[in-house]
This record gives sequence, structure tokens and C-alpha cells, in this order.
Amino acid sequence: MRIDIRQRLTSALTAVLSAVALAVPSVAAAQAGAITGTVSDQDGGTPLEAAQVVLSGTNRIETTNREGKFTLRNVAPGTYQLRVLRVGYRPAAQSATVAEGQTVTLDFAMTAAPVQLDEVVSTATGEQRKLEIGNAVATIDAARIAEQAPITEFTNLISGRAAGVQVLKSSGTTGTGTRIRIRGSNSLSLSNEPLYYLDGVRLESGSTSSTLDIGGFGSGLGAGPSRINDIDPDDIENIEIVKGPAAATLYGIQASNGVVRITTKRGTAGPPRFNLFSEVGAVSDNNDYPLNFAGRDTTPAGIADGWDGFCSIQSELDGLCTQTSVQSFQPLNEPATRPYKAGLRQMYGANMSGGGDRVTYFVSGSYENEMGPFRLPQFEEDSIVAARGSLPDNQRRPNALEKYGIRANIGADVSDNFDIETSLGFLTSNSRFIENDNSFLTVNGSGTTSGYLPDFNRGWYFIPAELFAEQATQAANRFTGGFTGNWRPLPWLSSRATIGYDVVNRTDVQFFPTGEVADYPSGPQSNRLGARTNNRFQISQTSIDLGASARFQLSPTVGSRTSVGGQFFRDLTRGNYASGRGLPAGSGTINGAQTTEARDTALESRSIGSYVEEEINLKERLYVTGALRFDDNSAFGKNFDATVYPKASVSWLMSEEPFFHVDALNTLRFRAAFGVSGQQPGTTDAIRFYNSVSGKKGGVGTTGVTFGSLGNLDLKPERSREFEVGLDAGLFKDRLSVELTYYNKLTRDALISRSVAPSLGASATQFVN
Repeated sequence: MRIDIRQRLTSALTAVLSAVALAVPSVAAAQAGAITGTVSDQDGGTPLEAAQVVLSGTNRIETTNREGKFTLRNVAPGTYQLRVLRVGYRPAAQSATVAEGQTVTLDFAMTAAPVQLDEVVSTATGEQRKLEIGNAVATIDAARIAEQAPITEFTNLISGRAAGVQVLKSSGTTGTGTRIRIRGSNSLSLSNEPLYYLDGVRLESGSTSSTLDIGGFGSGLGAGPSRINDIDPDDIENIEIVKGPAAATLYGIQASNGVVRITTKRGTAGPPRFNLFSEVGAVSDNNDYPLNFAGRDTTPAGIADGWDGFCSIQSELDGLCTQTSVQSFQPLNEPATRPYKAGLRQMYGANMSGGGDRVTYFVSGSYENEMGPFRLPQFEEDSIVAARGSLPDNQRRPNALEKYGIRANIGADVSDNFDIETSLGFLTSNSRFIENDNSFLTVNGSGTTSGYLPDFNRGWYFIPAELFAEQATQAANRFTGGFTGNWRPLPWLSSRATIGYDVVNRTDVQFFPTGEVADYPSGPQSNRLGARTNNRFQISQTSIDLGASARFQLSPTVGSRTSVGGQFFRDLTRGNYASGRGLPAGSGTINGAQTTEARDTALESRSIGSYVEEEINLKERLYVTGALRFDDNSAFGKNFDATVYPKASVSWLMSEEPFFHVDALNTLRFRAAFGVSGQQPGTTDAIRFYNSVSGKKGGVGTTGVTFGSLGNLDLKPERSREFEVGLDAGLFKDRLSVELTYYNKLTRDALISRSVAPSLGASATQFVN
């Protein structure tokens, strides 16, 4: 990283913090008071836990315990408004005047409401009321959804529950991944996946986490697992989706695709609460596949031609045969040849939560096992059992997934103004995949493109026994840990620090047993001659996030919130590739292969960024926000300096104005936002490096070098800007909510792989903006 950039960013942050400190009079000399109370349901009087109590004009947000009680300590003398927010209830508000050393008691009775527009959301600068933010943020109550719907993986929680968010399953087979697009795609060459945060920790979240060639025709794409589905849906409390560059500016150079923030469950004060859950179901294929048609020449001459009467229209036009009939068949539909049978899905788990006034905990464990809807047709199964005595596991369960996961979240109030939270999760998974997508090596491809009839190979191009003999497996172990500290040294000042580490250790294995798999490709590269691949990777993300916010009143009607922060991220990938072709019959190791290949890789990317944001509010009805983000990254070209991203937004709560009187419309907000974000280049796209080449001259071995990559000293990030306007409305006492948004998004400096003239003696392509 360049020293001058860090110095400038550090100086800017120091200047802002100093200005904030000088602008606000000290209140430390005054003896603080407290506000306490209870939140309950208005109809039945039932205490409401997990309600959020917001102390207006400060950064203080407290959560009620199981008895619905809350306490706000160290409250400076003055008059405040308390606003209580909870999912499923209309917001409630009261005012309180706190004198020196006084404890004020306020009780709230909340009215149930199906929808809610006013809630607390997590942002890059900390927790804020959603109505203060000038851009659209989707909030998904994951805990409630998981109790009411059959959620089998994380992406099920998002699908169809947020406007402008597409969830695209890459395959129908068990264990395969999902692509998520927020407001479309931004890049032609780079990833279009959003950033993911779990309890403030940046996650490794590639849409395809695999090196296996199971995508068809050597693509190896689309059919691998998504690491985001490692998260147990039953551990999640809520999900917030930050849409587009206008909303994601402060998240830095990789945020132009949007941000998904995931919060896991936490304990609340009270005796231990246990929750046991289980799920059992079937996984089936209920499709009806189109018929295959074949022309036949049933004349004696046609039957004697060696193809038993196959006669295409082209062959007839060429005078080679006479088409006398057309027959049809589809092996995917016929019970005798159909390679499908309902698979079994089962999941079992338990969690426990509780704690006291100072320490809370949530611990959970789960087990998941799913078998895809594939099985050998009975005639093939009988043949293999007769020859071997039993059916190999990879042919009995060609597509399967098994997971074990544990989680422990602990929170502690160390003092009245300092608390810490830890979030620890571990998962181990084992997956078995089958070939997928556009390939003859899939059951769908082999069954629907063969044109064969029952008397030829039972209607198959390659029989399922050959397809299922291939073994493609992945074993993964993942640890995600985060530590967050929140410190409120003064009533008007709050700060936080989050340190996170996410690491995945992965082993990808692909094995083609000699003589058992389909003869594809042909020749010396035939998989039928035996081949094995064993690739091992470790992928880690280290994140450090520091921030501080100050709220104070500039006048009785004007309030201010100033936020500063900085982040450091390190992405590290290490891997080893090993493969061998030409295995002796019965051998399953690379050691015995005729030809072997081995290589390794190590990719590291580091980024550092900082931001400053200023929010001004008028009577807590009109909020105007401006911000700047500064970023530098090791993937930038040597000639490119740090980048700056601006942001501006406005939010107006028109329904809280004195002149607003519409009985049917209890909440109305207008908002607008503009922001810029980006996408960093690939780790090595800007770097020039060389590969060695060997040869002979005069019978003597020689070694030279050639360009492995031409690099680009001027390479810079893609830059996406977005403008959005919209409104949010709550009607008929919040029985109905309406969100309307218009946005316009444009990406410039797109990273494109450009062909390079061979006469330059360099690599074939070069990335340019």
C-alpha cells in the first residue's frame, strides 16, 4: 500500500474527529440519569421482548428482555423522545425529561400492525432508523419466515421477498449454488455477486466455489456450490439488503453490486429457552420430458444397412434410404429406463438462548442430509449387483449433501457504556455432484439428445450407469468468527470496532474409474482410460472495521450526526492442483497415472478505506446526508492512485408535518439518493509477470521466459454511479405498505479483456478500462 495515501486518510479522520470534539460542549460534568420501562402488547398486555428503544438525538438503542423491560443508563440531563420499534407492531413514542441523577420510568403499549416502515437497520456507519436513510433498504424477518415456510437454504429466505433482487438457481441438483443479482448486473468481466456481511464480518461468497468440471463441455461453471448457503437459515434473525451504488457507497470499492447484511440470533435476559426443530421431506423430479423421434427404413434393404433401419430426412434426400415410419421414445419418462426416484431430505437441530442483565448467549447445532432424486434404472442396478455383489455408493447416491454446523453468540455488557459481542460459527460439509448443464454426460442431455429408440442402448446415448460412475465430490470446513466492541464514552459519542475472520478449507476431487465411465472425450483424452483430479484450497477473508458517530443539537430544531470510519480487508487464496490421466484398472490414485500434472496458486488482495459522513436533520422530519469514501487497493495499477466515491441523500417524513392530515395515510416519506461505488480489478490483472518455457538447441536443453500477463500500470476500478428517488407509504393503520423506487445506474471504466497482437510477443489478452 502507498504510505502517502494512508497518511492523507489518517490526517483527514483526525481532523474530522477533532472538529466534532471542539464543536460539542462537554457534558461530562453533569451527573447522568436513566430511563427505564416496560414494552407490552396493548391488547393482551403481554410483555414484548426484542423491541428496540431508540433515544432520539443520541446513538443509543436498547433492546427489551423477555419481560419486555429496558434500561437506558448514563442519560445526560435534558428532554428526549423515546421511540419503540418492533416487527409486527406500529411504532410508539413518548417524551421524557431527565434531571441530574434522576431515573425516569416510561411504559409503552404497542398496537399490532401487519407491516412496518419505521425500524432500525444496520448501515456502514452503525444502526439508524430506516426512515432517516435516503435510499431503499429491504429488511427480511428471517426468523419468522423460517418458522412459517420450508426453508432449505439461505437463498430461500431472499427469493421473492425484496423488490429488485433476483435469486437464480444455477442447477436443480442437490448442493449446487445460486446467483444473486441486485438491480441487475454491473460488470461484463467481474463478479456481479453482492458483498455479504455476517454479524459485521466480511464473508467469502463466490457464486461458484469449486474447481470441478461439472458444468458441461469443460466449462466447470454454474454447477458448483455457493458458500453463502453454508449459513444455517435457522440461525438467522434478519437480513438487510442494501441496493445499488447509491446505498452502498460507504462500503467501498467492491460494493457496486449491493450489500447483504446478515444478523444471527442473540440471547435475551431470562432463563434458558430451548428450541428443537426437524424437517423431513422428499426431493423429486416431476418433469415430463419431450419425446425423441427417429425415422426408420423398415424395408429389407434398410434393415440390412447396419443401422437397423435408421433413416433421417437428409439421408432420404441423398437417396441412401426410404423413410417408411417415424418412431418416438423418451427414456427419461419410461418407468423401466427412468433414472429418477424421490430422494430424501432430513434436517435436525437445536438451539438454546438466555442470560442475565449483563451476559447473554445463543448456541445452536444442526445436522442436514439430502439425497438428490437420482437412481439407476432397475435393469442397470440388477446388472451391477450381479457382477459386483453390491451397488457402489456413488451409483447408489450419485447426488448428495451432508452438513454439520454449530454456532455460539455471546454478548456482554462490560460496563454501562461498553459492551462486546462475539459471533462464532463452524461448518463441515460433504457434497457429491453429478454432471450438469449442456453436456452429453448428464442424464438429461444423454436422454433428450440421443434420438435412440428402446432397441438401441435402451434409448440412451450414454447409459446412466456410465454417467453415475463418475465421482465428483467436495469436502469443506468453514470457520467464521467476529468480535465487536461498542464504546459510548460520552452521551453524544459512540464508537465501535469489529474484527472478523472467515476461512474455508476445501478439497475438490473428480475421479473417472477406468473402463466404467462414458467414452467422452475420445482418443487419448478419453475419460474411460481413467483420470483423477485432487485440488485443495484455503480461502480466507480478514476484515477490520472501525467507526465513530457523534449526535448533537445545533439548535432546538436542527440536529446533526457526524460519522467517520475506516476499514481494512485482506483476501487470501492458496491452492494446489494435482491430476493424472491413464489409470490402471482398479486404481484410484494419481500416483499410478501415466501422465501427471501439478501446480499451485497464491493470490492476495489488500484494501484500505475510510469515510466521513454528515447528516443534518430538521425537527427529525427532514434528513439531509452527504458523505465521501476514500479507497486504495493492491489490485490497482501502479500509476493509479486512490479513488474517491461521493454520496448524497435526502429523506422527508411528510406525514409528521403539522399540516399533514390524511386519515388513511398514516406514514408518507419521500426520499432521493445519489452515490458512486466500484469494483476492483482482479488480483493479478494489473501485474506483469512471466512464465518459463523450455526447449532444445543443438541437442542441449534450454530455458527461457515469455509473458504470462502483460499487465496494465494504469488499471483502475470500474466505477458505477446511481441516482434513485422514491416514496414509502403506510396505509390504513399500517395494514398496507407501498414502496416505489425509480433508479438510473451507469457503469464506466468497465474492465474488458482486450486481445493483444501476437507480434508483440506478449500474452493473448490484457485488461483495460
